[in-house]
Amino acid sequence: MVWQCGMSLGLLMSDRTYELRPFGPDGAEYSTRDEYSGLLEPLIAKSMPDLQPAFDEFASCLKSRAERAT
Repeated sequence: MVWQCGMSLGLLMSDRTYELRPFGPDGAEYSTRDEYSGLLEPLIAKSMPDLQPAFDEFASCLKSRAERAT
């Protein structure tokens, strides 16, 4: 699933991708990533925080919750 948002005229675009892939016979692998593009991306990217640690924590909590539900 991809969520896309951005500024007018495509000055800055953000694509957040949520991916769930089969992993092994009974499992799945989840990931989230952000990709930015547009004319303002080189200027704004330097001031944006790295969201990967938050994505990793979310994935870990999701895994724990899914394992408790089975």
